Amino acid sequence: MANNNRGIAAYLPFPTFGGGQKTGGVTPVQLPASQMRFPTSSYSPVRRAPEPTLKETLAPFLPIALEGIGSLLKKDPETLTDEKYLADLGGLSEEPTLEAMQGNKKKLARLEAYKQFGEPEEKDTFGFDDILSMVIGSQMGRGAKDFAASSRAIDKAKETARLTKQTNRANYLNTALKDVDNLTYAGFENTETAKAGVDTYRGGFVDPSGEVYIFNEDKTGYTNVKALEGNWVKTRYTPTSPLSAQMKDPRLATLQELNKELSTKDQSLVNTVTLTNAVNELFQEGINDPEKNPLTAVTSFGNILNSVKSNANQILSFVGGGNISNAFGISAADGGSNGREGSGQYAKQLHAALQTGDEAQITQAMDAFENSNAAKTEGFSFRNSLGDMAYANIRTRALMLQLAYAAAATAGQTGRTLSDKDLAFFLKMVGYGATQDPEIAQENLLDFIDTTIETTDNVAMSALSLNSIQAGQYPLDQNLFTSILAGYWRPSMKKDEKGKEVPDFFDTGSYKFKDFYTRYGNIPDVKRYRDHWDRKRKEALSEKTSLATDPNARDKQIEEDLKRTDDLYKFLGQ
Repeated sequence: MANNNRGIAAYLPFPTFGGGQKTGGVTPVQLPASQMRFPTSSYSPVRRAPEPTLKETLAPFLPIALEGIGSLLKKDPETLTDEKYLADLGGLSEEPTLEAMQGNKKKLARLEAYKQFGEPEEKDTFGFDDILSMVIGSQMGRGAKDFAASSRAIDKAKETARLTKQTNRANYLNTALKDVDNLTYAGFENTETAKAGVDTYRGGFVDPSGEVYIFNEDKTGYTNVKALEGNWVKTRYTPTSPLSAQMKDPRLATLQELNKELSTKDQSLVNTVTLTNAVNELFQEGINDPEKNPLTAVTSFGNILNSVKSNANQILSFVGGGNISNAFGISAADGGSNGREGSGQYAKQLHAALQTGDEAQITQAMDAFENSNAAKTEGFSFRNSLGDMAYANIRTRALMLQLAYAAAATAGQTGRTLSDKDLAFFLKMVGYGATQDPEIAQENLLDFIDTTIETTDNVAMSALSLNSIQAGQYPLDQNLFTSILAGYWRPSMKKDEKGKEVPDFFDTGSYKFKDFYTRYGNIPDVKRYRDHWDRKRKEALSEKTSLATDPNARDKQIEEDLKRTDDLYKFLGQ
């Protein structure tokens, strides 16, 4: 009974999952996976940034303040004067050269750039100020970013200003110097030398301002034409004839030829003085020690004879126009001074024998010369001129012969070669005679050289006479003329427009003649010769020097000198 009262449970089984269609149970259902979500509030609170602190507010402005403080503490750069700035650049050159001109223009342009833009600024690199900014910025907290941005902006502005100034400076210098190297090449010729018959050509440049710079004589650069001697004009490209043919001044040609002749005489005289010093030393040894008397003792002259021979040959070379063989006359047409015209062939043969140094050849040539008509006409004998003792020494004979050749070439007539009569005449002049006293022989030799020096001076004083200069024979405003005259006459000095002392060639009344010792007194051998003078000669020189300062006495002395010159020419012409 009880089983009959179970209810619905007695008819249905216990439900299970996974039953089929015909079985009882619960059918499983597949549901998608879902994320577990917890409930959240939809309320959003309003958040406000905290108020900035004072240092955060000041952070963007602090770099500006630091820059201002730095500017106040920083010393202003020294402003240089024009003179100081140029001195720092080495100063302006006063040389009249193209290189100096270009250098001066560049320095002046840099000076103007300095006055407008100041000294060039170098780019600001990492340094103490940057380290300070980093330290300060690190203390700005949230204002560090604004501090850094402001600092970078200031640095960028400063660099931009620097670059702008640098560009402006460069543009200014380029404009100021655009013509410095803008030179025009041209050829030039000198009208002054053309007047002398010499065509002189040189290259040069003309700058944009018209200044002319010509290649200088020593070939080291280009010199402003205003500082060069002569008058330079642009070369003509199609000349019909050389400029010298058109402009040659016959007065200058004559003066130059005269100067050439006088200079040759001067050169010969200097060489004669040199070999005279050598011979004089031999005499002085004989004076100091009789055993070394060259007039009596058979002694070796060492290198003295070679020195004398060398100087004598150089003098003969002057006469021969560079060739000793041409120094001797061929006939009376070209050989010999006035009154002693004739051939110089025996003199030439004797000279050739001397060069060999062979005693036999020298003796043979001496005998031939002594037997020549020229020697007989002059009444010359080697033994009479030398003395027996000196004649016995071949070196003493050779020494006298070399002296005679030098003397004949020095004192001979200008433009004429040597004749046998010339050599015979001067052999007598330099001969030692019968004396065996070296002091007397020395005095005779010095007297002869003194006379030769005085004769040379008188010839120069007469050839370039003060009267002809004062009469206007030469244009005294042209350097080609005055440069030659200044070799023999010394004018007074005056100051030019720049205050510089310059010779006043127009003041002819103040001219003083330059004697041999004034012209060549700085040559050591000439100084040595003057040391041989005795007290009498020194007193005579002192008197002559004092005359140069007294115009009246000088004029009187000139008259006496001219009279002695006439007498001397008469003597030499015998």
